[in-house]
Amino acid sequence: MFCPLAIDWGNAADWASAIASTSAVVAALWIAFGQERNAHRLRKLARNEEHERKAHLIAEVIRLSGEIEAVAISGSNLVNLGGQDLSSQRDDIEGLRSQLRALQQFPQSDPRIFGEIGRIIHASEMPFDVSTASTSYQGIILRDLAGRMAERRDALAKLLSSLTLHPE
Repeated sequence: MFCPLAIDWGNAADWASAIASTSAVVAALWIAFGQERNAHRLRKLARNEEHERKAHLIAEVIRLSGEIEAVAISGSNLVNLGGQDLSSQRDDIEGLRSQLRALQQFPQSDPRIFGEIGRIIHASEMPFDVSTASTSYQGIILRDLAGRMAERRDALAKLLSSLTLHPE
């Protein structure tokens, strides 16, 4: 008999089908949102690794420019004390410059770092005839070189702090 107020609850198969369909929709949404969360985490990890790689590169360039500055200061002190043989200082500086050139070839996405390395390489160039020049001229060249390296290190430190304050 037909009763408009009677509730037709259906059979067990209908119930199982409804529960399975609802569970499938919930599982699909859970997987989709879970994949998005994982993708977001992976992007964040990649950004952090890139930032860390840039920071390590800048730290290495700062270290090399500091070594060039130290060699120049020690050469200047040697000249002031009357030492004339600057060939070892010149060789040390050239070795450090070659390391900077190698770092400049390092794959990087930030042109500011590439440009700063190039400026350091250019600023650390010594005149070819410095070892045969007068003692006072050698001291002036080496002190000037040390000053240029200090300026470049300061610029790199500012670049590093800007990367730290504003990571991409």
